[in-house]
Amino acid sequence: MATETATEKKATMKVMKADDQPKIQELSAEERQDLINAIQEEMDARNKEITEKYYIVEGGADAGEKFVAFLSTDAQWKFTEAIGILEAIKEIKVAIEKAKKDKNLFLQVLPLEALWFFINKIEGFGSEKAKAYHDNLLKPVAEALGRVKADRDAINALAMRQGALEAGADFEPPKA
Repeated sequence: MATETATEKKATMKVMKADDQPKIQELSAEERQDLINAIQEEMDARNKEITEKYYIVEGGADAGEKFVAFLSTDAQWKFTEAIGILEAIKEIKVAIEKAKKDKNLFLQVLPLEALWFFINKIEGFGSEKAKAYHDNLLKPVAEALGRVKADRDAINALAMRQGALEAGADFEPPKA
């Protein structure tokens, strides 16, 4: 029976699910540190992926046009927040041009979070404006940010596993 090399074991541990992880007492200090380092590499890669990833926003180019209209005329800002509006508009306009060709609007995290920031400042009156606000701004941005949150939750789970390993405790995944 062939024995597993340290590199093979590290690669195997990296892809294990939390409940498949060996007990902390079964790992040597070097193996534990290798696993901690592998988890950190995975978290770094996933964080980079999130910042570069494009998330689909329901509504295509029409939604993008509504976002630009909102940011251009209705978004409330103070001081340097003006730069956020200008940059978000620039990014969304590029995405709109692409959406006109392939019918899907894709935005990165930064313009999505900027939109969320500015739409959360809105105050209004009446159900007609509330429905338009919900349907045209809040809902599409919230759904896209939900996908961002799912990606970040996966990173947070890795961070919890890493913290448990660093503390010398067995990892207990949260109960659903």
